Amino acid sequence: MTDDMPEGVIRTEVKAELFKSMGHPARILILEMMVDGPVAVSHLRDGTGLEASNLSQHLGILRRQRLIVPSRKDGRLFYELSCNDVSEVLAAARGLLGTVLQASGFPPASGIQAGGVPSVAGLAAVGASSRQAASL
Repeated sequence: MTDDMPEGVIRTEVKAELFKSMGHPARILILEMMVDGPVAVSHLRDGTGLEASNLSQHLGILRRQRLIVPSRKDGRLFYELSCNDVSEVLAAARGLLGTVLQASGFPPASGIQAGGVPSVAGLAAVGASSRQAASL
């Protein structure tokens, strides 16, 4: 970004970077796991199935965008959403996903596990099914 760029363009680029940081299935899952409050890193590792180094990279991206904040309790590292707005964006995305899936003829719960946490495997299966159907 440069000084000669209009403010609206700069704001749009910053917004794009924010959405880009949220645009990875693992990071969405990490954020969804934090909707109800702080989550220990060990629980994030178990819940995502990511290796510790990979999880650390994803957490770093979310931290740099100020979407999550760390804290320590009894020597354990926890992360939580930085503000309620993050939770609201996730809820809006779930609503939009439901609308898009329904308009595409998919069952409303496609790719979403009970409790509203997205299933990466479920979404991949939905995507594969639609690609297979399109190739027929």
